[in-house]
Amino acid sequence: MSKGTIKGEKHFCSSAWIITSTTPKKILLIHHKKLGKWLQPGGHIEKFENPVQTAIREIQEETGLGIESLRKGIKVIDKEGTFLPLPTFIMEQTIPKAGNQPMHYHIDIQYVVKLPEQKLLINKKESRNIGWFTKQEALKLSIHKDTRVVIHKIM
Repeated sequence: MSKGTIKGEKHFCSSAWIITSTTPKKILLIHHKKLGKWLQPGGHIEKFENPVQTAIREIQEETGLGIESLRKGIKVIDKEGTFLPLPTFIMEQTIPKAGNQPMHYHIDIQYVVKLPEQKLLINKKESRNIGWFTKQEALKLSIHKDTRVVIHKIM
């Protein structure tokens, strides 16, 4: 996020809901330092990135996981046009005032990715904790209402 954020400004972001392809089905959530809630990994789309590139980069930085499989949905038409994979959700989220940053919004382009359960790395700059959770475990965590809705839809 730029230091010159204006109240009400909208930032484009990309994230991924990662669920296990193995049984029991689990969802990966991070405990976000600034928000104090459990949510999916993701972040701001950088100037020279598309949403797929952002999701891949952010998930690698925040969890250590590779979701390169998301690139399989990219279909190059020619040098002037490319179809990107359709996101599962596009959500506008209110980001409350924090420190010198005013309240603003994230337009979050969200993908769902299935992976086998595997070891996770924690990015201590952004997260307090990280983990794999069953649906029942995830719903007991401190989560936003929109996270609860998504968990019910994808698990």
